[in-house]
Amino acid sequence: MNQTLIQDPIQQTDILLPPRMQTALEQYRQRVWMIKLAEAALAALFGLSLSYLLVFGLDRLFDTPSLLRVLILVAGSVGTVILFPLKYHYWVWRHRRFDQVARLLRGKFPRFGDQLLGVVELAHIQSPQYSSRPMYTSVPLIAAAMHQVDTELEKYDLSEAVPHPKHRLWAVLAAIPLLLIVTLNILLPAAGSNALARWLMPWQNIERYTFAQLAGQAEARVVAYAEPFSLGAELKEDSPRKPDTGQAQFGKQLPIVAERDNLTYQFNIPPQTVEGGILVKVGDARRSIPISPKMRPALTDLTAEVQLPAYLQLPAPRLQDARGGSLNLVRGSAAVFKARATRNLSEATLNGKIQAVNGPEITTEALNVTTGTDYQLSWIDQFGLTALQPQTLRLQAVDDEAPTVNFNKLKNNQVILSNQVLAFEIQAGDDFGVKRIGLEWEGIVDPVQNPEPSTGEKIVAAGGPDQQQMSATATFSAAKEKVRPQSLRLRAFVEDYLPQRQPVYSPDVVLHVLTPAEHFTWLAEQMALWVNAAQEVYDKELQLNQANRELSNLPSEALDDPAVRQQIQQQAAAETANAAMLESLIELGTELVQEATKNEEFDPNQLEAWAEILQQLKEIAAEQMPSVADLLAQAAEAPGTPTETAETLPQSDPTEPTEPGQGQQEAEGGPPAPIGGEDRGLEKADKYGPDSKKPPEGLAETPEDPNNPAGDVNVDRSELPDGKPGYLPANPTPLVLDFESGFNESEPAGQPPQVLGGMGIPVTVLKGSGQENEDGDPPSAQTAELVLQAVQEQQELLDAFAELAGDMNQLLLGFENSTFVKRLKAASRRQIDIAAGISSLDGFGLPDNEVENQVQRVKLGEQQVAESGTIFTLLEDMVAYADRKPSVNYSRVLYEMLAANLKRQIRAISEDINQNLVGQSTIESEFWADTLDRWAEQLVDPLPPPPPPGEMQLIILPNLPPKIIVEVLRIIDRQILLREETRELEQAQQAIEAEDYQAQADELKATQQHLHQQTKILVKQIDELPNAQEQLIQRQLNKLINASEVMVEVEEILAQPDTGAKAIAAESEVIEILLETARIPNAPMVIKVPPTSTSALLLMGMGDDSSQAFIQNRAPKQASGKSGRVLPEEFRPGLDAYFDALEGKSIE
Repeated sequence: MNQTLIQDPIQQTDILLPPRMQTALEQYRQRVWMIKLAEAALAALFGLSLSYLLVFGLDRLFDTPSLLRVLILVAGSVGTVILFPLKYHYWVWRHRRFDQVARLLRGKFPRFGDQLLGVVELAHIQSPQYSSRPMYTSVPLIAAAMHQVDTELEKYDLSEAVPHPKHRLWAVLAAIPLLLIVTLNILLPAAGSNALARWLMPWQNIERYTFAQLAGQAEARVVAYAEPFSLGAELKEDSPRKPDTGQAQFGKQLPIVAERDNLTYQFNIPPQTVEGGILVKVGDARRSIPISPKMRPALTDLTAEVQLPAYLQLPAPRLQDARGGSLNLVRGSAAVFKARATRNLSEATLNGKIQAVNGPEITTEALNVTTGTDYQLSWIDQFGLTALQPQTLRLQAVDDEAPTVNFNKLKNNQVILSNQVLAFEIQAGDDFGVKRIGLEWEGIVDPVQNPEPSTGEKIVAAGGPDQQQMSATATFSAAKEKVRPQSLRLRAFVEDYLPQRQPVYSPDVVLHVLTPAEHFTWLAEQMALWVNAAQEVYDKELQLNQANRELSNLPSEALDDPAVRQQIQQQAAAETANAAMLESLIELGTELVQEATKNEEFDPNQLEAWAEILQQLKEIAAEQMPSVADLLAQAAEAPGTPTETAETLPQSDPTEPTEPGQGQQEAEGGPPAPIGGEDRGLEKADKYGPDSKKPPEGLAETPEDPNNPAGDVNVDRSELPDGKPGYLPANPTPLVLDFESGFNESEPAGQPPQVLGGMGIPVTVLKGSGQENEDGDPPSAQTAELVLQAVQEQQELLDAFAELAGDMNQLLLGFENSTFVKRLKAASRRQIDIAAGISSLDGFGLPDNEVENQVQRVKLGEQQVAESGTIFTLLEDMVAYADRKPSVNYSRVLYEMLAANLKRQIRAISEDINQNLVGQSTIESEFWADTLDRWAEQLVDPLPPPPPPGEMQLIILPNLPPKIIVEVLRIIDRQILLREETRELEQAQQAIEAEDYQAQADELKATQQHLHQQTKILVKQIDELPNAQEQLIQRQLNKLINASEVMVEVEEILAQPDTGAKAIAAESEVIEILLETARIPNAPMVIKVPPTSTSALLLMGMGDDSSQAFIQNRAPKQASGKSGRVLPEEFRPGLDAYFDALEGKSIE
């Protein structure tokens, strides 16, 4: 038997097997490999087919999620990825050698398999690669064994010996899903290919194939919060199926069914407030749409940048609030609207035209305003939401209104001297800026007196495009303007920036310019008329006195008669009316005296007599007549008890002289008056102050009465406090003192020394030490009597002073616009006056349209607007003065004034007045009155601590001649007017030619030079006085020298020319030097004065306005015939409206 060396291609070993045996083993091995690998492949194919069919089937029911498709694919790929490699490893890799194959045969043929395995192992041992074969082997025996096995091999079919073949089963199992897949792809190719793609690539967002195919994509949708909305679903045109109905369901809410309209299903979804999703079902199509309810985009801000016409010279655009949707713009303007929404926007349109959008902001195109036009602004936010309704923008073209102009602080039909400088204010306003303000005068034609009237005009102030309201200081002097004496019509004019518009004029004010001689004649005529009017008041008082005497003679029982009581009430009212008439007459007489002092031709002795008459009448009107009226009013209300008749009362004649020593009787609880003094213990009218607790007459002081004044409101600040009065010993020398008003409370009385003389340059006096109040009981006044000395020396001074006392008084009264202290005090008093006017208005608490005080409110509002301009001018002057003369007091006050934004605050009160906010505007006016007064007080340093109380001393001071004092007063007066003329020229600088400006500045410089020369003359006269070395005289001299030095500086400033803040500050310094402000203790004291003539001189020298800071209490009349609580009748309409509103009643 031939033996062949056979090399196993797998093991690379030489095996000595018979060829037939080797071939049979190889074939058997190949068959095992094929069957087992086929089983693995068919199983993998079955798993893949089954997973595909599962995806196909699930997609028919719903949109199979990607994760589920991934899991199905992974599960179907287990046979391919895991089972097939395992099969290969087990059946191929582990059955490569013939001995491994022979072992498989033992499972089918155990005996033959063992024989075959043994032959294979013998052949393997004889192989050269086998290193451990035995040294002694019988080759013939091995060959014989191989031959025997080879012969027996012919009896077995090795192809049937494959272990557990299942390839046919797996073939059937794999064929079924494959056949089904083929069938589905033939019948439904689109669905099959879609399922195949979704099965093979589960991670991709491949839309599920449905028979009812929806167009578009399932995108998230933002809907309006809590508003119903519609949701549409549209079928594709080539959709295989087109169901008649579809449904949509939000969360767990009830489904909403919609019928098909052509290819569309429209679902009406109810309002939603929370985020969720809507599941749309149309046939087998499913679509989930996320829903997010959000608020509609709204505008949070809407402004308009208005570019005004070029002629207004305002290049910077104006921002206007347009949230109201309507704007009135001057014709020719252009407006750009800028809006901001609550979220970012995607689109905005204006009347259908696309506008610029940047995030949440909208900027429209420029809109020209020529006529009234409406625009619709719409917007869409980033989520596609629109506004509930477009924003309407209404632009109304209005014409540029004409400016307005009026005089302030200028009386009509005023008589002035030809050389007098008249200072006043001009109020002008325009909606888009005042260009300039001027003054025009024209003589009144009279064929006989004035056949050729004078005319002229001048520019008062230059405005600006941003000057909508102006308060310009103006002056008029007939001599300066070269106008001869005549009657003039004076009017102000204003121009704005509208081309070709004529100036707008104020109402005419008539001025009568007279020569000194004509002025003297006119004064004489007016005084004669005044005397006749005074006689009528006197006659009326005689009639009232006769009626009062008749009433006093009636028995007490008759006084209980209602008719008699009514007659008494009428007498009280008539007495009050006559007192008011007398007060008006006194005011007119005071004005006549003031006019007389301006005329040097008027006799000073007549002025002195006139002043004495006015002083006596003032005492009667202020003290005696109100006292009579009060007593009559009390008698009318008093219970009918027996009283003493007139015959039992002590009678006295006021014309009888006082008995010797009577004026020295000791006052109640206090020391006696000094020799020559007289007690002035007169009653005072109720005034607004902190010390009086007496409520207005007619108001019951009960806890439930709402009209009871609370705390320190409406009380008398001027009333003397309780305790023993102090006494100011009489100084027979009338000092030139200007007592300013104030709200300082009374201080403890001291023991002043006896002072004689001390008359010098005028001083403004503030009552109050300016020190903090200290606790402790005030020291009681000491009793001391001093003998007046040097009477003969003082008599000569009094005689000289009597000739000029009128001039002194008049000039002092005109210094209200002089120093900063006086200007602040005057502003405070004007606020008090306005507050009093506001409090007198009717209609408290009623709406603006239900009251009939429009005229009064407009007048008061205009007064506040004028005051805001005056205070602003004062503030500018103080700033300039503080820059020139730094001071801690000025710095502190200016800091508060600037921080308070005073001009705007005062102007805001006028708006409250126009809205009938009576209570609020009254409180605000009184607040600013108190604040302005406090600032004036803070400008002046407090008094040093007083010396310890001791015995009264006699202090004799030197005096300046009255003529020198009058000249100083006139210099101060002219310096004040020079400051106003300087301000007027500065205002007009931009509106006049440079040559005119230089010429007018030179005139001002000449005026200042003249005042400087007069001051130098006074310095020389004082230096030549016998008592020039006295300390008091030296102080007066130093004032004039210091003022003279500053006057030189003013001349240099005006020569530049410069009429701005620098010049105003220097001129103010001159005034501050000459009109010094000092303090005296505000101690309660009773002034005891010498005889009547000296009293009049003292009054005229003092220029006292200290009582003008108070408001007279006003007791409202009570309503009659009312039940319940008694309330003032004038308060009832407002209170009724208030209670009706509380009870929910409609107010007609």
